[in-house]
Amino acid sequence: MPPVLCLPGLLCTPGLFDPVLSALGQGRAVALPQGDDFESLVTTLAEGLTGGSTEPVVLVGMSMGSYLALALALRVPDRVAGLVLIGTNAAADSPKGAALRGKVAAWARREGMPALAASIADSMLSAARRADPVLRDTILRMADATGIETFAAHQAALAGRPDQTARLAAIACPVLVLTGAEDTVTPPDAGRAVAEGVAAGRFVLLDGVGHMPVLERPQLVATHLRAFLESL
Repeated sequence: MPPVLCLPGLLCTPGLFDPVLSALGQGRAVALPQGDDFESLVTTLAEGLTGGSTEPVVLVGMSMGSYLALALALRVPDRVAGLVLIGTNAAADSPKGAALRGKVAAWARREGMPALAASIADSMLSAARRADPVLRDTILRMADATGIETFAAHQAALAGRPDQTARLAAIACPVLVLTGAEDTVTPPDAGRAVAEGVAAGRFVLLDGVGHMPVLERPQLVATHLRAFLESL
């Protein structure tokens, strides 16, 4: 199987993927680069891909990580053997959505990380897991480790990211899209559109899961990831 490289989501640390990679028995996760410009983040990650082993990798991205993984498949296609996109969307933010990111960052500065982490848990976890103290504590610990400055910079980068919809057809590698049925951040239709827009895409809807399948159902994610890797 090709090597696996995981890119976490906004305000998430690489450790988010530990249960998935443990079940898989291989792979690694990296922290997202610092910065408030989306294309610069892609450049930094692309340099990491082209500067090491010559073997192409399977990129596994969740949320923000999936947006970056899409961009990397377009920027350095010879370095990407496949994509697993979790909670993804190829479209750019609407003007209203982009403005909201700045407001959320300002609110987080005022209210603090515990309030931000609680808001994320309330809006991004499935209804059945929303009150789970372990999941909520994990989100808070990742938020504290990431910090408000990185969160604000990444919100700015996401607000300015390009619309990648029209370029999806240029992605030739196999693509697996996993979306939680209860995901209100990147709804199922957004993920389905990505799978249908690429040359070789497959869409899987995860019942009873919100925007963070890697956190809520790591074993399920690992099962789908293993099957995808074995199909390459």
